[in-house]
Amino acid sequence: MAKQAVEIQEGKTIDYDLAADTNVGDIVELGDGMVGIATVSGVSGETIALKIEGVYEIAAATADAIAVGDELYFDATNGVVTKTSTDNTRAGRAVSAKAASTTGSVYVKINAA
Repeated sequence: MAKQAVEIQEGKTIDYDLAADTNVGDIVELGDGMVGIATVSGVSGETIALKIEGVYEIAAATADAIAVGDELYFDATNGVVTKTSTDNTRAGRAVSAKAASTTGSVYVKINAA
C-alpha cells in the first residue's frame, strides 16, 4: 500500500518564492491566515526560507490595548500587528501585553491558533 503522506520538511521553516525584495526579519504574508519571517534577505523571484513557528517581538499598533492571548493581525501598510482583522493578515497570538495609546511592541507566537 502506498503512503498517504510523505514528509517534505519539518515545518518550522518553509521554502518560499519571493514576490518582492525582502530583508532578513521581514514579515511575509502567506495568504489570509498565515505569516512567515524571512531568515535571510532575498530579491523578487528568489527562493528563501521563512520561519512559520516561533515567538517574535513585533511593533504593535499604538491605539490597541493588547492582552496575552489576543488574536493579532499583520497590517502590512503600517508594518505593525493589530487587533483589527479587516484588510489584515492573521499573524498569531500575543504572548505579552501592551497598554492602549502607547508606542511599543508585543511578543507574538506567529501562526498560533
